Amino acid sequence: MSVIRRLHAPLYRPEDVIPHLGAPHHWKEGRSAKSLIDMWWNANALPPSITRILDQAPEWRNAELIDAFVERCTDLEDGRPSHSQSALLTLVGLENGLGIIGIEAKVDEGFDVTVKDWLSKVSDGKRTRLAKLCALFGLSAEDVLHLRYQLFHRTASAIYEARRYRARHAAMIVQSWSREAAGFNDFTSFFKALGLRELRIGAISDPILVADVELRTAWSAELS
Repeated sequence: MSVIRRLHAPLYRPEDVIPHLGAPHHWKEGRSAKSLIDMWWNANALPPSITRILDQAPEWRNAELIDAFVERCTDLEDGRPSHSQSALLTLVGLENGLGIIGIEAKVDEGFDVTVKDWLSKVSDGKRTRLAKLCALFGLSAEDVLHLRYQLFHRTASAIYEARRYRARHAAMIVQSWSREAAGFNDFTSFFKALGLRELRIGAISDPILVADVELRTAWSAELS
């Protein structure tokens, strides 16, 4: 499997992220990659919209950005050569330790294919990955076929990175620049399958325990 390098170089300008994107044309005004990096670059801290959400949870209140990694690859610990690549992974300081936030940026592109469609070209590697993801979240493979695969591995990335940093808290937050909140129904369907209810835009969820990590989620509407 491919090796994830642990050495990182700083960005000297927002455009330095372009070689790390899935494709260069993702760097465009009005698209999620550029909107996300421009916001975080200008803030050089947790953006106000993210702070407002985090402050709703006592353990995340007054969180402080320590470091942020763009297009961060995470090993899903299943032996497959492909990794999950989060748009942004942040390490934050909490009053009682560290927290990890995985950020997924969206405009109108949605959360890619369902698990069923992802399995259309099935392989032993895919079966192994799905089984491991389902075991992580306490789900049955037969019950998740309608859910979006990207939400599985992005949320798992936040958990795995929290464990790697010995952090007790993790969050997976979607930052959306869609006026119609495109993808929100898929987002709520996935997290309801994990046991979370009453998910609302701009509100942080209740916590659930996943692999000894306390996980929360939220949808941040950046055009509100």
